[in-house]
Amino acid sequence: MQAPEPAKRSPWALRLAIAGGVMMLLGIGLLSSQSGTIATTMDPREFHHGAYSGEGTFVTGSLNDTCYRFYQTGDDEPMTVNLYRVEGSALVGEPIEEEGCLLDFQAMTADNTNMVEVASWVLNASSDHALVITCEADCAESTGWLMSINAMQNELFGSTWLMLGISVCCLGIMTTPVALIVYYASKPSQAPKVMMVGGDGKLIPLTDLNPDHPTFFTQSPPEKVQPQVAPPFADTAEKQPAEGYVDGLPEVAAGTMLTTEQVYALMRGDVEGAQEHAKTQRSATGQAEDAVKEAASAARIASWDEGVPLADAPSTAPSPTTARRPSATTPSSEPMADAWKDWDEL
Repeated sequence: MQAPEPAKRSPWALRLAIAGGVMMLLGIGLLSSQSGTIATTMDPREFHHGAYSGEGTFVTGSLNDTCYRFYQTGDDEPMTVNLYRVEGSALVGEPIEEEGCLLDFQAMTADNTNMVEVASWVLNASSDHALVITCEADCAESTGWLMSINAMQNELFGSTWLMLGISVCCLGIMTTPVALIVYYASKPSQAPKVMMVGGDGKLIPLTDLNPDHPTFFTQSPPEKVQPQVAPPFADTAEKQPAEGYVDGLPEVAAGTMLTTEQVYALMRGDVEGAQEHAKTQRSATGQAEDAVKEAASAARIASWDEGVPLADAPSTAPSPTTARRPSATTPSSEPMADAWKDWDEL
């Protein structure tokens, strides 16, 4: 018998992990190739609506987007910036209240320059605006940049290679936990799948099926079940199972089984005939003969209990010729003559 192959995990876990790693590397490569686009788009010094230096009032022109921020470098003199609406050539009303917007998008620089957010506005309508910049100290050399966050967002999402790199990288990251789930879900069971019933009736796990396995040879052989004979003969017969038998002769010799002739003889009430059959068809031993006699006695007792009388056997066994042939001295001629005479008179 050939031993079965050991259970293995599903190969899809490794395949998914490899695919996820490849996608992550490919996505990182695409993002690295678009680093210049990212640095240019998210740096206020490179991508802005306008640049303003020193104190004064600066007309920005028409602002069509909704989210705007004013940035300056961290080492410049701090500025105070207010945004006004302009009608004609005059400022209208109070300065627009500052409000944060699109906080997920922040300014970044390739040279790690610290960019400070000075002010942020949310505009509801497109119109001309003006910036009023004031400083507590001399800020003639300080510069600030007005940046449209909506324009920066559109520029990033409009880059095909950048979006492809982000998508592939994210897909590779999401594939990694899926591969981990498949890996643990396909863990083979430690319980053996093949069981054998031992001599004591208990299940024995077989982890190594081979001809040399001790379980195949150490189990005790099953006990032979002796066939039962219905009462009243089973209680009186000797139950001595023979080691080897052919055609049931040992059972007949042991008194645990009756032959067909014995059964028919007992049905006719011929107990002696059943004993003769037992003597001729098995080895004549004293114990076997006693068993047949006891069986016959039990049958006679059972017939008395049931109210069916059996024929009484003579004390001495008659010879076959005397048992089956009528006696020559039986007076049968006169009764026969009288019978014919009565028939004729009718």
